[in-house]
Amino acid sequence: MQFTEKITFGEQWLFSIVFIMGISAFITLTVFMRNGQLTHFDHTGLHWFHKIKNPSFDHFFSLITWLGSLWVLLPLYVILTVFFSPFFENFEQLLGIGFWGTVITTYALKYEFQRKRPHLFLSLNELPIDPSFPSAHTAQIVAFSLLLWLIVYNGTSLFGILLTGILGLVTLGVASSRMYLQVHFPTDVLAGVFIGISWSCLSMLITMSGVIK
Repeated sequence: MQFTEKITFGEQWLFSIVFIMGISAFITLTVFMRNGQLTHFDHTGLHWFHKIKNPSFDHFFSLITWLGSLWVLLPLYVILTVFFSPFFENFEQLLGIGFWGTVITTYALKYEFQRKRPHLFLSLNELPIDPSFPSAHTAQIVAFSLLLWLIVYNGTSLFGILLTGILGLVTLGVASSRMYLQVHFPTDVLAGVFIGISWSCLSMLITMSGVIK
């Protein structure tokens, strides 16, 4: 298997449109969040997750949330790069640009906005010390999973279906866990989704358009 072809003109337009939509959605969300217009939305979301709290979910979400952590994703990034690079040309560039771009952007924005962590309900685990907006776990798993899917997906085969299902469920699980554990507002998680998608599209545009050779 070789991921060698440059993206077509139509694909360039598609990735460009999704990138612009992702950035626009993030900016709109940020403005509304900072103006307090999404406070009710945030509180309602956290209240719902608090209502479904039970020991089984506690255990599940406490475990799956780690799949969005750099402690897990960094070693996995190295392993996959070593393993897949011989089979998929530009694998390192595609995954590297999107993933590292997401990480750097997310943490820069965290300390720019300095949003405090939720305190409506007791968190299941100790609250992280870094600011809340946007969710780094969410952004990282979205970028990592989406880029891996874009590179490796080979159509509607059994492998393609399994890959889509596994990556989709893991991403959904990590994003949901941040709210269930009461360490992020829903708007933090949405912001992370938009950043991860935007950087994935930008990575595809930069690498597969031949900007980086």
